[in-house]
Amino acid sequence: MKLPISRDLILQGLWTVGIGSFLTVIDPFGATRGLPPFFNWVYWTGFVAYGTLVAYFIVPVVEKALKAWPPVLHYLALSLILAVFVSAGILTVSQLASELPPLRYWPKLYGYVWVISVGITVVMVLRERRVTSAQNDGAAFEKRIPAEVSGGTLYAINAEDHYLRIRTSRGNALILMRLSDALAELNSMDGLRTHRSWWVARDGVEKIERTNGKIILHLRDGTSAPVSRTYAPEIRKAGWFS
Repeated sequence: MKLPISRDLILQGLWTVGIGSFLTVIDPFGATRGLPPFFNWVYWTGFVAYGTLVAYFIVPVVEKALKAWPPVLHYLALSLILAVFVSAGILTVSQLASELPPLRYWPKLYGYVWVISVGITVVMVLRERRVTSAQNDGAAFEKRIPAEVSGGTLYAINAEDHYLRIRTSRGNALILMRLSDALAELNSMDGLRTHRSWWVARDGVEKIERTNGKIILHLRDGTSAPVSRTYAPEIRKAGWFS
């Protein structure tokens, strides 16, 4: 299967390479002093990529756990947690290379890593704000729809691992995107979340089936979307069914 490469993924890759290259040049804290330039670059770029990947997974968890906190404390906590994971990664690599620093150096290492984690956190926050600013513009999501199915009526989207399957009147296709980000951009469109992994457009529903207390939305492309108990009240309130 050919996996789609989204604009966000390309930009994320360029950002990772750019920051990794910058850290290679300045060699903060002298962490890679004495390494050949290429290995120096691999070291820093690899840890920037690792930190970004970790942030991708922990941001939703932190947002949910600390949603009542003020934004500044929220982002501070995120950077501190991110630094724990990255520091652990550095220590693991050092152990594998038989160059594990003494225990007394670990707090200092954590402090160094935290400074870099603040930068990664800032980038993640700016990205989230960009998504939020687009939440009232359904056209933002439409631009993400691959060319082979664009121009058709949007029926639904559903999460498949780290990908979203976009279902339209012209077929379906995968894009690399979080469902939470897509929902923000679809906020102004006539549709609702029906399940933890599904969003369905009102125009995409052909028939609604209710059997043994379960609600199933039969879509116009022949597929079926589940309705969980969590989202059923909101869908009923919207008048999709009585």
